[in-house]
Amino acid sequence: MSALSALPVVHGDPILEHLVSLVRPEFAVERYRPDPDDPVLARARCQVVDCDRPSRSFGLCAAHHHRWNWQGRPDLAGFVATTVPVASSVARVDETFDLSALPLRCRLELAFVLQCRHDERGRGLSPLAVRPVTAMLAGIGAASLLERTLGEWIADLPVKGTTTTASAVGFLRYAYRHLEDVASGGDAEAEYTRDDWDAGHLGVGAPGTVGHHRVSFARIPQPWLRQAVKSWARGRLTGGMSFGAIRRDATALTWFSTWLAQACPDAADASVITRARLEAYLAHLLAVGPVANTRLGYLTSLRGFLDTARRQDLLKGLPAGATLYNDDMPKRPKGLPRFVPEDQMAQLESDTALARLPDATTRHLVVVLIETGLRAGDACRLRVDCIVVDSVGWPCLRFFNTKVAAEQLIPLSAKAAAVIAAQQANVMRVWPLSPWLFPAPKANPDGARPFEYATLRGRLGRWQEAIGLHDQAGRPIRVSAHQWRHTVGTRLINQGVPEHVVQRLLGHASPAMTATYARLHDSTIREAFDAYCQRRVNIDGEQLSYDPVAPTAEAEWVKHHLGRIQASLPNGYCGRPPQQDCPHPNACLTCADFQTTVEFLPTHRRQADETAKLITAAEIDGHHRLADNHRQVLGHLQRIIPALEALDDAGDDYGQT
Repeated sequence: MSALSALPVVHGDPILEHLVSLVRPEFAVERYRPDPDDPVLARARCQVVDCDRPSRSFGLCAAHHHRWNWQGRPDLAGFVATTVPVASSVARVDETFDLSALPLRCRLELAFVLQCRHDERGRGLSPLAVRPVTAMLAGIGAASLLERTLGEWIADLPVKGTTTTASAVGFLRYAYRHLEDVASGGDAEAEYTRDDWDAGHLGVGAPGTVGHHRVSFARIPQPWLRQAVKSWARGRLTGGMSFGAIRRDATALTWFSTWLAQACPDAADASVITRARLEAYLAHLLAVGPVANTRLGYLTSLRGFLDTARRQDLLKGLPAGATLYNDDMPKRPKGLPRFVPEDQMAQLESDTALARLPDATTRHLVVVLIETGLRAGDACRLRVDCIVVDSVGWPCLRFFNTKVAAEQLIPLSAKAAAVIAAQQANVMRVWPLSPWLFPAPKANPDGARPFEYATLRGRLGRWQEAIGLHDQAGRPIRVSAHQWRHTVGTRLINQGVPEHVVQRLLGHASPAMTATYARLHDSTIREAFDAYCQRRVNIDGEQLSYDPVAPTAEAEWVKHHLGRIQASLPNGYCGRPPQQDCPHPNACLTCADFQTTVEFLPTHRRQADETAKLITAAEIDGHHRLADNHRQVLGHLQRIIPALEALDDAGDDYGQT
């Protein structure tokens, strides 16, 4: 194999000279055959002992996989133990990156790209994915990948609609991006000139990551508007705004620009953004746009952009009246938390269901989310050393709350602590150098990348389908990871945990969100109270009437709610307002304000038996007045018990307040 670095260098081509200095000797060859143990460019060595070829399928190299198929696919472990290595020492085309047919600079460019892919230790790359690209470049004698646009190269790929072509397109995008960095110097200034920004290149994210770490302005059709939006986004980013917020801003302005392109296809500057057109856009969003919360976010971004553009003169010709006012903003609906009902949580939390998750890392992550209520993004980026013990040795979780940009400590349940300990052991075994508690499960040999939310979302959907998650009617349903956060908050409030404590546990920036759970709890309790009121009797066993829509119903609810706080009876409830002193202390069964329900039947039966014994003892001792008092109590019990038994036999369930 001839070394590329030994070939003559054409002086006067600074990029070529720079590439020669960047490409290491092991990659500066015409045909690069990666080490079979390379987890990126070869993935793994063939399982057959002494085979030096990379595995491609079922842990076997292409040759051994073919032999295994030819033998009728016997037991894989037995095949690996008994077969012999492939005798031929000639490298197959699926094992070697062949750059020999390319001109010098083009060869060096692709050699540099392979080196970058190897060094980043990310997603694997097969020679079969690179071969269509090298064939295309060699076919036209391309001197450099940068001599044409990326879109032109993708359009000229020789084969369409195959898996190999899809991989080749991905490789082309990856290669073009890295070579653009070489040509531009790869600094932040060069990144800001592009229509697609990478958070890693801007110094605000990990290099080479995807998803929420990239933002595109390419879908804004007007060049003058696109440039202004990029300038605004840059100012917000350098001012401390999160990259995720920049992505949301870009989406909002893309919606507006797309509508504007249809309303004013020939617009050459910002003079078309009049107040009248903004009002037309408001009507458009209301008619065909997203839900109110999303619409509010889009309009908030647009208003911020227009205000900044006017102050900083980002849009030439922007009319003075082109602004949005508070009255233009849709009202944010006060929805209740989207908690997961307990019957569905029972399906999700069962050991059988959790065992069907694809691997230990995903399983442990799901349990942590269910137990702690962390936002999924915060949980995915927990550090491997996230456990801190308090003064009595109880484990607490340390994490970074991205919503409020602050580090936080919360106590853990025993189950969550055990799962985190198991995951720490898993990380030490599989990714000993990883800083993350939940490393990305694939294309991550060193554990350098954390678990991606997109991966979690996809796995949750497939898992819930596999376990047959359903509602009470048997209909299949899906829940999101964020709904577990709502579930934790709802459970805590229903267990009587004070709102300010729930606020601290869930890391809410203000009490407003926590109050939402309290409103939900209050409405649930009110429904139970209405049911209770229609199943209550007095001391004479008479069922008390109640109309939940009567004008006095709200006052009665408040009286009962306060009464439950101030007075607790072992056999029922007091119907007297808590502001009033009780004239009958310890004599509830002779008080007209006493109320009781079916749940206290066992207590009343026991008290009836005990009261009968007290009457007999009082008569024997000659305490006739005391016996009469006991008879009065027993008389009320003998009327209450049959009335409650009748209600119980009716089989109508009711809630407890």
